[in-house]
Amino acid sequence: MASGVEEEPVDGHACAVDGAGEASGADGAGARAAVGFVGRVAEVARLRSALRRPPCVVIVRGEAGVGTSRLVDEVLAAPESGDWVHLRGACPDLRRDVPLAPIADALAGLPCRPDLALPSVTGVVATVVPELAQWLPKLPAAAADPQARAGLLRRGLRALLAAQGPTVLVVEDVHQADGATLDLLHDLLGSMPSQLRLVVTEHSTPGLPALGLRLPQHVLVEEITLRPWTADETREAAAQWLGERAAEPRLVELLHARTGGLPGVFEALLGAVCEGGAPLGSVVDAIRDAGVPLRLRRDLAQRRERFTDDAQRVVEAAAVVGRAISVGVLAEVADIECGRAEQAVDLAVRRAVLRADGPDPAFRHPLDRQAALEAVPRPRLARLSLRAARALHRGGLAPLADLAHLYLAAGRVREGLRYLTAAADRATVEGDYTAATSLYTLAIAQDPRAHGRIRTAAKLARTAQLARADERVVNAIRRVLDEDDPPPQLRGELRLQLGILLRNQSGGALDSLNEIARAIPDLEVSDPHTAVRAMLAAAIPSIKGWPVSRYYAWLERAETFAVQVTDPVARAAMAANRASALMFLGDRRAWAAAEELRRPASSAMEAAQYARGWTNLTHATLALGHNARAWECLERATAGLADSSSPYVEGLTQTARLVLAWHEGRWDGLHAEADHVTRLFREIPDLTAEAMLVRGLAALHVLGDVPRARRDLEEAARTTCFDTGFVLTASAAALARIHLEAGRPGQASDAVEVAVHRLERTGGWVWGAEVVPIAVEALYGSGQVARAHRLITDFAAGIADRDAPAAWAALTVCQARQAQAENRYGEAATVLAKAEEAWQGLRRPFDAARAAEAQGRCLLHAHQEHGGHEQAQQEHGGQERHGSKERTDKEPGHGDQEPPKAAVSVIHRAIETYRELGARWDIARCHRLLRRHDIVTTHRRGRLGYGDRLSPREQEVARLVAQGRANRDIAESLVLSTRTIEHHVASIMRKLNVTCRTDIAAAHAQAARLGKPGSGAGPRQGDRR
Repeated sequence: MASGVEEEPVDGHACAVDGAGEASGADGAGARAAVGFVGRVAEVARLRSALRRPPCVVIVRGEAGVGTSRLVDEVLAAPESGDWVHLRGACPDLRRDVPLAPIADALAGLPCRPDLALPSVTGVVATVVPELAQWLPKLPAAAADPQARAGLLRRGLRALLAAQGPTVLVVEDVHQADGATLDLLHDLLGSMPSQLRLVVTEHSTPGLPALGLRLPQHVLVEEITLRPWTADETREAAAQWLGERAAEPRLVELLHARTGGLPGVFEALLGAVCEGGAPLGSVVDAIRDAGVPLRLRRDLAQRRERFTDDAQRVVEAAAVVGRAISVGVLAEVADIECGRAEQAVDLAVRRAVLRADGPDPAFRHPLDRQAALEAVPRPRLARLSLRAARALHRGGLAPLADLAHLYLAAGRVREGLRYLTAAADRATVEGDYTAATSLYTLAIAQDPRAHGRIRTAAKLARTAQLARADERVVNAIRRVLDEDDPPPQLRGELRLQLGILLRNQSGGALDSLNEIARAIPDLEVSDPHTAVRAMLAAAIPSIKGWPVSRYYAWLERAETFAVQVTDPVARAAMAANRASALMFLGDRRAWAAAEELRRPASSAMEAAQYARGWTNLTHATLALGHNARAWECLERATAGLADSSSPYVEGLTQTARLVLAWHEGRWDGLHAEADHVTRLFREIPDLTAEAMLVRGLAALHVLGDVPRARRDLEEAARTTCFDTGFVLTASAAALARIHLEAGRPGQASDAVEVAVHRLERTGGWVWGAEVVPIAVEALYGSGQVARAHRLITDFAAGIADRDAPAAWAALTVCQARQAQAENRYGEAATVLAKAEEAWQGLRRPFDAARAAEAQGRCLLHAHQEHGGHEQAQQEHGGQERHGSKERTDKEPGHGDQEPPKAAVSVIHRAIETYRELGARWDIARCHRLLRRHDIVTTHRRGRLGYGDRLSPREQEVARLVAQGRANRDIAESLVLSTRTIEHHVASIMRKLNVTCRTDIAAAHAQAARLGKPGSGAGPRQGDRR
């Protein structure tokens, strides 16, 4: 569950605390050989449409790396172009004097067709393409005259292409075409063969018209300009490479920024990062720390070959400055005249080294800039950096951070540090805490003085609470603590801030709690007020943290010092933390402590602390099972936030609403809402984990999508940092339900092992309501009877004096499971009826329905045992068996007695609740239970035939096939055998008259557009029998 902090972080875990400062599978698919085709839907459609209407000319423009060739490849790979003659050539670099090279390369690919009747003029083509001489007509006599040969070549090319029938000629990089090639293409456009399709690609950097002439009116012309990928398209491409790991916070933003959205650059970067497989650690760190791929270095070097000296110097100057800047500044940094600099910039833009979308030139993407910068010799780099810093400073053009980086690169450490800290201070004032955190971290790394690092670390520790801090921030603060010997008061403050930082954002619960505990002795001496707040921060429990007794020890210790605190804001923060700690522990004193938060606030900061406290109480009461109280707490939190700006605490209220909706059965649209919140807070691990958990639960029970649910549930458990009792337990329980449904009790017990171990180690049994009942079921199912008994005993003892109604209801379910395991089915059914009533009283209909379903199963088992006992008595008395075949299974439908009405009624009640919730996965399970016991739920005269239409089950299978799901995944989602799915797929193909799964997807998409899920309007009248 979740709670808030005094320093509200932009990113952090979902159970934050008050501090002392001021206001695949799931692991990804690994590297891929090439990214799949992403985006470009409209461009593909336009290109295909044009090529269907010859004669036509299609001009595909885009900057280098944007994917013009890939677009052409994708379209020409389609089956509809299979009967065309494909000819393709690329214009070489202008430095290579090879006239007509693309035409010669393209025509060299012509198939040998000796039977084709060709005009004699085509023989001249052999002068350009010798490979064709053996089957072209003899060279015309007139071709001996060089002046006449050019005209004959144009006529011969046109005739040769016309004779081929449907043809597509692709000429790439026409911006590099030599004059002879352009003349030949111009002439071809003047009189195109009727079945010719001409596609040319060019770089759009110069911004000049393709081919440099007006295109003829009688020929269809389509001009397509490719733009770099959007952030969403970059996300799609990243998912193809990395699978679920593409959801790592900040990954897409970083990839998009470093590659400029250019597919070629994206592929080069991820190809280098993922060489040999996906990174073992953080993908974000790997991408951020990656150097420039060799392929991009070579590409940039080739584009800079034969540059003038001025152009080389301007490119170096642009690399040093690092952002779009005027030509005048570049001239000053490069130390050349402005006119010469303009000519140099023009050359660099034409060669796609720089771009000039606006008035100021810059590199096309950061990796090009990095490659150019790393190519500058170090002594020259220092001189250029100093020159750039002075030029920008004089003009007042550069942000302080840019000046800082330039002075540091110039070796002027003192000036660089001054500008770094000034830039960080300004960013803090302006609310850009992420930038400030990064700058303070860099200042600590660059500062050679211990006292300077200590002073900066104090600022960093406070600012980082409000930003997304990574390991570099944590390491910087730890370096100061370990190496620089700060004074006791500052040491205590740094450790407290570090502990809160680890707790809220980037570390584990134990690390954070231990840092806070280490801070308290120093704070008790130097700052008792802050020491009390640190004690209360250490008192908020976590399933990943200490044993419960340690939290109580800090609570008691804080209460002895609390009377010394007089500041209203500090007292409000202490009240919020104390009420939160007691509530998360299920302590009955929590309600009295919560009353302290009802006091009127005298300032906005005091109100913010009360709002944080109510938000924490919302999550705590949810974890305990007090849904009605949770709503009251949530309303108070929302009201308190209306007068203050606290984005992080607002995020906590959103995840609380998701969990409330889950527990109370308001599942309509819940998966989409959870998906939205997951994406909205992807920078904050514990908020992401809670939202992802609800998304996974909805995927399982509402969508019935087992593979997707498993990915979300496992990722939620990995993501949560400071779990206060819901994410780890609920995700483990759901994963265990999947295994139990598939008949894998051993794997189910493995799935809950970590969560149960943490409950046993911490003694936080009040958080066990989600996982302990399913753990008991899995343990009994896998034969671990003694362990199951011990778990029930420990659970009962752990909640004995706790105010945790959900845990008490869960204990009732556990006791029923024990009776069931001991074949006391009637007693188990009675206990489960009490559990159902308890869950209903807690406004948790799903848990109530599960208890009812379990009760029905027990009644069926009890009836089965009773029927078997009576049958044994009859056999013992010598009564004659009925029927010619002895039955060996003991399902109740196979005896002489009808299934008990009570069992059927209870199971139907569970089904009705599931139906109201939209729990399709659970409805299917109940129907399978009834079928196994030969219980028919509705009367019907016979099987409903569907003729050539898909049955409802086949429609469901077709929908999953259309999603690209494998038979095994579909079988797991629908809880059917793989062989059954294979039969369904074969039947679908037969009814749709298709031969592959791809065609099923296409037919399904067309049916969806027409609003017809099957192939007809419904079952035919004659099919009902």
